[in-house]
Amino acid sequence: LLSSKLLKSGGNPAWAPSMQNINQGADHSIVRTMESYVQHRAEIKVLAYSDDPPNLPPRNEKSKTKGVLLVHNVADDAAWFVHTVPNFLAYLSAYSWPQAETAKGHMFLCVSFSKVHLNFVGKAIRYQEPYVYVNNLPAAILNQNMELFNLINGIDVRVTPFLAHERFATKRAQANIQAFGKHSKSFADMYARILRNRFAASIMVWSPADARSKSICRGQHKLQKITSIQVDGVQVSRGADSAKWALIDGKNTVCFTTNDYTATDKRTPGAAVCLENAGVYNAFRTAALNVEACNN
Repeated sequence: LLSSKLLKSGGNPAWAPSMQNINQGADHSIVRTMESYVQHRAEIKVLAYSDDPPNLPPRNEKSKTKGVLLVHNVADDAAWFVHTVPNFLAYLSAYSWPQAETAKGHMFLCVSFSKVHLNFVGKAIRYQEPYVYVNNLPAAILNQNMELFNLINGIDVRVTPFLAHERFATKRAQANIQAFGKHSKSFADMYARILRNRFAASIMVWSPADARSKSICRGQHKLQKITSIQVDGVQVSRGADSAKWALIDGKNTVCFTTNDYTATDKRTPGAAVCLENAGVYNAFRTAALNVEACNN
C-alpha cells in the first residue's frame, strides 16, 4: 500500500492518514519532514547512513540500520530520522519512493532535540556500525562531539560492553528518549537481554523470529511475541512488514528497533530508539492485535 499513517507525540496521539500517498513528492509527512534534506538549505548540515543507500549497491551486510541526522548550523536545532526503507532518501535529489517497497510495511521515526545531545546520538549511531553515505557536518560540530568525529573517521569501538545506552529528551520535552546502539562484538540479543533487562520490565516484541526464539514467561519479566497488528483499521501480518518495535510494559515506552528476534542476530549490530510517551505507547498497544501466549 502507498498510504501512510502519521502519529505525533504532542497532544493526544492517534493514528491519522497522511494527506497524500507516500510515493508522491509533496503533502505527506515524510517529504515534509525531510524537505531540508532533499532540497538545498545551506544552514542544515546532514549525516545519512544505510546498509542499502540510494543510487549505490548494498554496502554493509552487518548493520541493517538506516537514518539521517540533521543539524542546524546556527540555531539550537537537530533531528534524528530513522527508517526501514532500502534504496531511499537520496541527498539533494527529488524525493523518490522505491516501488519495490510498496508491498511492504515500513516505519519512520523523527526525533527533534537540542544540539547539546548530539554526542549522545552520535554514540548510539556509531555503535550500530552503519555505512555513512552522506556527510557534510562541519569541523566545528565534529570537534565538539567526539562520538560523531569517531563515527565519521571510522574509529572502531574497542571497549566492552560494546553497547551504547544514551538518554535525552526531545524538544519541548514531549518524550524522554533512550537510545541503544548494539555493536556486533556485544553478542547480545536486543530484546531478551538488552531491552528486557535494561528496563527491568516485561516486553512485547513485533519482529521476525526463528523457531528457537520463543515467548518467555520464566522470571519476573516476560517477553511475548506480537503475532499480528492493526493500525487504524489496517491489519498487518508479520511477513508483510519491515518495521520492528517493542512495547515496554508499565513504562509507557515504545522502542523502534532494527534487529530480528533470532539467535543469529546476536552477532548483528543494531539499534533501539525508545520513546517514553503515554499517548504513543497506548496507540501502539492498541495496534498489537494478537500476542503469543507465554511458553513456560
